[in-house]
Amino acid sequence: MRVGLLSERVLYLNGNFVSESDAAISPFDRALTAGDGVYDVARTFGHRPNKYRAHGERLVRSARYTRINLELSGEEVENILLEVFERNRHLLAPDDDFIQWIVVTRGIEPPTRNPLHAGRPTVLCYCMPPNYHRFAKFYRVGCHLVTAATRRTPPECLEPRAKIINKMNHILAEFEARTFDPEAFPMMLGTDGTIAESSTANLFFVRDGCVFTPRQNILLGIMRENVLEIAPQANVKIVEGDFTPYDICLADEAFLTTTSFSILPIGRIDGRALPGGVMGPVTAQLMSAWTRAVGVDVVAQALQHLSPEQRRELP
Repeated sequence: MRVGLLSERVLYLNGNFVSESDAAISPFDRALTAGDGVYDVARTFGHRPNKYRAHGERLVRSARYTRINLELSGEEVENILLEVFERNRHLLAPDDDFIQWIVVTRGIEPPTRNPLHAGRPTVLCYCMPPNYHRFAKFYRVGCHLVTAATRRTPPECLEPRAKIINKMNHILAEFEARTFDPEAFPMMLGTDGTIAESSTANLFFVRDGCVFTPRQNILLGIMRENVLEIAPQANVKIVEGDFTPYDICLADEAFLTTTSFSILPIGRIDGRALPGGVMGPVTAQLMSAWTRAVGVDVVAQALQHLSPEQRRELP
């Protein structure tokens, strides 16, 4: 049954704004036939878009790298994101926010199946609530990071700084981690054995008060960039380098960063609890600095989306 127009989200598709139930993409789109496309994900905080221009510019770089003929500038992508947000703002509760996806594919598969013959790209932008139920409780109990056997695609094969829609190796890493623990997040290594990232997040760890984060074979996340920017305000030193599982094994604290949950503390790595606790002092300093920067307590916001029974089970 279709929902009423005023309660249905609106999305952008190839220059038009349409309701979700009226949106249609060709079954021959190369996103479906070949996983051929790029994307980006942005978020609002307190109904305020955060770094939409940076997300737009990264999308343009990803399209250029993959040779998708996207005839949009970073500013134009930003404007699409903002317009989709404005057309859906009325659906937001005062204490809620949106995650926004913008996806660009190479377009419809040409009869020759030659990507050089592809026509206009498909451009899709939509919004949805953050998946609070996936991560909210981990602000209190810490998430479990499990080392996956599936490796991050090396830069010799595919540039990790481009945000590509084909994430099969990341998905397989998630399956591996969740076979060990159904709620775990994977830690992916490079083919050289160095730590890369999680399947959808960047990784940081803390030792002796200093924060360390991998510098290669990673997506340069916008939230990662935010943490690097707020660190000086929180009197936190961050070192980018090449690290192995041995290094993170000696960590006092650790956390993941991504657009949806911002900063998520890690409580265990491969079954072992971290000595600094769930929200250690350095992680807490950065979380406080981020709360001040966006004007939203992201922890409180996420926790209120849990049921009363789920909240009562948390420490």
